[in-house]
Amino acid sequence: MSDCVEVAISSDSSDQLWSCCAWDVRSGTHLITYKGGGAPGPHTLGIINNQFIVTGNMVKPMLHIWPINQHEMVSTRFVLSGRPTAIAVSPDGNYCIVAVQEAIYVYQLATGALLATVSCHYQAVTVIRFTDNGSHFISAGMDGMAHVWCLAQVVRVFQKHTINALYSYSDHALPITDLYIGKGGMKALFCTVSIDRTCKIYDLVSGSILLNLVFQEPLSSVTIDGLESNIFVGTCSGPILKFDILATPRLKDYHVDNNQQQKNSFLGHKKEVSCLSVSIDNDTLLSGSADERVIIWHIKSRQQLRIIPHKGIVTNAQFMLAPKSMFNQMIKINPSFQPLQKLVCPVEKIIDQCVEVAVHEKCYKKINRFKKSGTCTYKNNTTVNNQEEIIKLKKEIHHLKMVNREMYDFTVKNIMKEN
Repeated sequence: MSDCVEVAISSDSSDQLWSCCAWDVRSGTHLITYKGGGAPGPHTLGIINNQFIVTGNMVKPMLHIWPINQHEMVSTRFVLSGRPTAIAVSPDGNYCIVAVQEAIYVYQLATGALLATVSCHYQAVTVIRFTDNGSHFISAGMDGMAHVWCLAQVVRVFQKHTINALYSYSDHALPITDLYIGKGGMKALFCTVSIDRTCKIYDLVSGSILLNLVFQEPLSSVTIDGLESNIFVGTCSGPILKFDILATPRLKDYHVDNNQQQKNSFLGHKKEVSCLSVSIDNDTLLSGSADERVIIWHIKSRQQLRIIPHKGIVTNAQFMLAPKSMFNQMIKINPSFQPLQKLVCPVEKIIDQCVEVAVHEKCYKKINRFKKSGTCTYKNNTTVNNQEEIIKLKKEIHHLKMVNREMYDFTVKNIMKEN
């Protein structure tokens, strides 16, 4: 199976066989299962640096993380303040954002530090997504609102000022069920769908709405192909509808009639379509549904290629590029995660922890060598006392901490500015 370039990751609500599973999309066979983490909730499955799988438990206030090539999850316990309703991992794998009802928590994975908490939704948050460059994230909830957040601003100003979203939208009349962000960082498009039967497409640069598509039935999921030419929306009754974005109507509000829906629909699911994903080559569509099936579609012909049965309602399903380590269990992927903290951690403490990780390992070996030998000989053959050398190394560590602190302050003031 090591020749797989792209695999599918899915989970369901039963937790009978596994928490989540990786599938070969060509044959429909499972490649590796991840066990022991309970049933993940909707929109609570993420990938960390293509090396770890993270899920949020549907009934317990916990996160679970597995190495990409192991059945058993890491031993560290990641306890939250409540049951997670949505999670998102930054593209660089440094940050994890967890929604617990209407509150949003920003964690740094390497240290477990809670960097900020945000609470601007009036009801539970249903989905969170990052932009592809990791600079911003978007949250949407049961209150029909969507907020665009600058990650640097949220982390920087939380402890001193009230955090305001970059953009806030209240265009939906009913709960938002899914959202998708395209490519291009803050120059990307993003779209939201709701059970109010509308799909709205926005421009992140200007914050304005570009198109409002009105369908004939409630919508439950959405995705866009890599070329951003077609949008796919899943419905609460089962059909998946496709709309050509390039043939954009002149009016901002466009009603999709029954004839258009039937002409461009993928028929196969009998219940609500909970998740959608398009392959990297834009030829294949992956869909999961409450009818306990994952279906792999050929987009051009709208024909079913594979049906993958599950034991419960499919809560998550997405494509991912398969790293080579995924098929070699002999490779040990060492997790560098710490237990999640319950209180917001001061920035100064986080800096000290990061510097300690950066310089301590290099100097620790030297100090141990000096403790064992009692002396150290340099190239000029001069012998120094063990205690004096340890003091010198501690001064070096202190100097490196100060340099790192200055670099961090410079970055915050001059680079991570709000767009």
